[in-house]
Amino acid sequence: MRILFILNLIAMLLFSSMLIAEPWKFTSDVNLSLSQSSYSDNWAGTELGSISWTAASNSAAEKQLTDIMHNRTTLKLSFGQTHQQIINDEGEKDWSRPEKSNDKIDLESLLRFTLQTYVDPFVAARWESQFLDLSDPTKTRIINPSRFTESAGIIRNFIKEDNHSLSARLGAAFRQNIDRDAFDGIDTRETVTTNDGGIQFIAEYMRRFLPQDILYNSRLEVYQALFNSEDDELPNDDWKAVDVLWQHSLSTKIWSIINAGLFFEMVYDKEQVDELQFRQTLGLGVFFQLY
Repeated sequence: MRILFILNLIAMLLFSSMLIAEPWKFTSDVNLSLSQSSYSDNWAGTELGSISWTAASNSAAEKQLTDIMHNRTTLKLSFGQTHQQIINDEGEKDWSRPEKSNDKIDLESLLRFTLQTYVDPFVAARWESQFLDLSDPTKTRIINPSRFTESAGIIRNFIKEDNHSLSARLGAAFRQNIDRDAFDGIDTRETVTTNDGGIQFIAEYMRRFLPQDILYNSRLEVYQALFNSEDDELPNDDWKAVDVLWQHSLSTKIWSIINAGLFFEMVYDKEQVDELQFRQTLGLGVFFQLY
């Protein structure tokens, strides 16, 4: 219910902002990267062909709604697959089913009260999910699982320039995790909803290097849960551990619409794996600046 209240509040603020002369500022880009390799049937080596592709987009809309209210809404989407050749039972080359290599939906709306003080209050609503859930091998779920986060606290801009920015926020956060295809531990699957709340810290950094047009973005998220609705049923206290997510992206335009990008992500979530996880992708593809 909290997420619905916040979304309705933001919707009313956005509707009222239509009466204000200042226009919305939109930014949006789309990039597609593709890699492919193939070998003849009489190739002497053991290499196998593969095809990998990833599509991603980053969009943002922001506006000073009133003298004391500023809204920024961001949408990040990405999806990718890898097709790999295998040797079948007859000893011939065949293509296996495509494996998902990237899948993300991240929508966040941040309402900031610009009071011209050292720190400003804020409220935010965020929805995270994925396009395809393949956890059940017998079927595919679309847009599952989902995580809704409502947060409120204080925020400050340490650097605010067109090509250089640094901001940090600290506040209370409440999360709802909804899995419409959760395994019940026996032989069936069901919808499971869990809730937790705690303290959240988010820092965001951006730097654009000109005239090379190199863009670097970094986002650090730290979350300490203080309560969990399933505390009595969980076998251990892993949910009490601090969750850390640190993302880095570096991109540059090589020529015209040809773009190169590097993405690196580090994750620590003890409920998933009691080790530091990381993911890295390096790609070359086409890039379109829509706005």
